[in-house]
Amino acid sequence: MAWGSIHRYLLIFHDRLFLIAKKRFLFHKMPLIILILYILIFYIAVIIFPPCLKTYKYNLPVCGEYPCYLSIPLLGIWDTAINSIVPTAIITIFSIIVLVRVYIQKRRLNRANRWRRQRKMTIQLFSICILYLAANVPLNLIIFGHICGLPPHFGADVQVYANYLCYFVTLLFPFVCLSTLSEMRKKLRWKGLLLFRQSRHIATIHPK
Repeated sequence: MAWGSIHRYLLIFHDRLFLIAKKRFLFHKMPLIILILYILIFYIAVIIFPPCLKTYKYNLPVCGEYPCYLSIPLLGIWDTAINSIVPTAIITIFSIIVLVRVYIQKRRLNRANRWRRQRKMTIQLFSICILYLAANVPLNLIIFGHICGLPPHFGADVQVYANYLCYFVTLLFPFVCLSTLSEMRKKLRWKGLLLFRQSRHIATIHPK
């Protein structure tokens, strides 16, 4: 999502970068390859082959199922800061930048077609970002407070709900993406209207 926010910014305001094959590979394919390799290597190393022994505490929510590598200072801080807090900050910053620049460009330019295309991309970006940030910001704030020295019981109840809320990002993500496509909305409305008419037609049939 963090790279998606940066990539969307480049697509909206620096689309000429993707007209050249070398730059298109550098700014489009290479970051995705690096991210996929990093995710695979890091989480295979710390979860499938953990450098510690997992213990379950049955008096805690979800049996204290947090990965044991988080208790290792270096790995815990790295995963929390680099893999969670920094991406959330990037999403927030680039979302604000896109919003400001689109607003400024809308007032400065009067090209309706270009603005319509950018508006659709902006709406899609913010719909996805709001879904992602709503689930991750509370959790990241609590974790950041723990890193800064707050007691472990600080925000414990909120953290339990925030952990479960993160699962809804995956479940709701396809629906948010589809809702931003005007063609899909038209098709869904048309199919819904057909189903409604068919149901009414069926309801008016009476056996002899």
